[in-house]
Parts: sequence; C-alpha cells; structure tokens
Amino acid sequence: MTLIENYELPYTRKASLHDHEYESGMHLLRLTIREGHRITAVDIGPEQAKAMGQQMLAWATKQGA
Repeated sequence: MTLIENYELPYTRKASLHDHEYESGMHLLRLTIREGHRITAVDIGPEQAKAMGQQMLAWATKQGA
C-alpha cells in the first residue's frame, strides 16, 4: 500500500487514503477512518472514487469552500 494523504477531521477523527495494489495488479483506493480505538477501512474502486470525489467537491463548493 502506498500512502496518498492523511487528513485531520472534526472531533479528533483522522482519515487516510492509500493506493492498495493487490497481487493480481488490481488497484483500489483504501479509505481508513480512525475514531479513537475504532478503525474502519473501506476499499473503493476507480469509478466509485470518481463519483464520490465529484459529489464531495460539489458539496464543498456549495458550502463556500
């Protein structure tokens, strides 16, 4: 796995994005969210990552970011 970026989130949460390459050569984007001792990791495919990224950008733009 290759680290893409770490993020500090509200309420002392942390998130990170990794490029996760499997032995088969397939790449998935791994989103890991840390909330205290709780860790949630989700693998996301390229099409889902693109759609989610577009929606996040649209929301942030609407909020004035």
